[in-house]
Amino acid sequence: MAQTTENIEASHIHLDSSFVVVFSKSKGMRRLTLAELRDYELEPDEFYWAYLQRVAAQNREFLEEAGLEHSDIDELLAREVRPHCHVRSKGVFIAINSFNELPSQESGDMEYAHVWVDERRIICVWHEPLEVFRSLVESFNKRVPPESTAEFWARLVLAIAERAEDMVEELQDRIDHLEDVVLETGDHPWESELARVRRFATIVRRSMLAFLDTIRNFEIENFSWVNRVNKRRVREAGDRALRIAEEMDAIRERAEIVHDQIMFKRSETTNRSMLMMAAIAVVFLPLSFITGLLGINVAGIPGSHDPVAFTVVTALLVLIGLVLFMIVRWFKMF
Repeated sequence: MAQTTENIEASHIHLDSSFVVVFSKSKGMRRLTLAELRDYELEPDEFYWAYLQRVAAQNREFLEEAGLEHSDIDELLAREVRPHCHVRSKGVFIAINSFNELPSQESGDMEYAHVWVDERRIICVWHEPLEVFRSLVESFNKRVPPESTAEFWARLVLAIAERAEDMVEELQDRIDHLEDVVLETGDHPWESELARVRRFATIVRRSMLAFLDTIRNFEIENFSWVNRVNKRRVREAGDRALRIAEEMDAIRERAEIVHDQIMFKRSETTNRSMLMMAAIAVVFLPLSFITGLLGINVAGIPGSHDPVAFTVVTALLVLIGLVLFMIVRWFKMF
């Protein structure tokens, strides 16, 4: 049947609703609705990318018409699935995670995308718009669109790795700032920020290791529709994920060093304060003993009736205090 769709530019692809984009080596990109895809006949050099919002009512019907098994449809439409890669007879189901920004809590800003990939189609199901898809679409403006589902998948995982690398740079800037502030000035009000950096590094590291495991499982499968070039691209994404995980380890170690330095300086300040208090006690305890001894209310206290006795005792106390102070300074107690 006749093909009635028109070619579009990547800038016309809006990621706020469900749609289908048909990629052709000779005709470029064409956007369809889910309903239009039912009547569209793919040519031999074409494949399509279906971008589905998880809450859309027509998703299950669309996926059933696409010929997916019920277990695969259930996984694609699930709210959260641990990152993994399941190979099926007709294709592969992949659950991957990505960050729109640095996470504010344990799993707050970590978003999941569920992907089905086979030779002629790649289906992505999302709950919240992911920046990684936006950057992927923007790449279509800078270079030619992908020529196969394998190339699309390779570009997607590389975009996720690049997004994570941006987060690594942000975390490195934060830990650099903390090192400058804490190690050079000795200020302590940055402990909450330090704790956040350590938590972010832990979350990103765990996410990247799960991402690495997922794409490595895809990489080892011998799909006939994945050529050497795209296998290398997927392997490069895995290598980047591994480097990011190692960078997160380094950031956590640097954060631990900064934390140890804070604890050392706090302990040093406490010890100095205790030493100062001990030095004050060395000076004033003997004087307190003398004044306490002379202040007991019993008969026989020397000079109790002498009008100059108070002046003499006060002078002696000042002299004794000066001597004790010099002794303390001699032993460098403060």
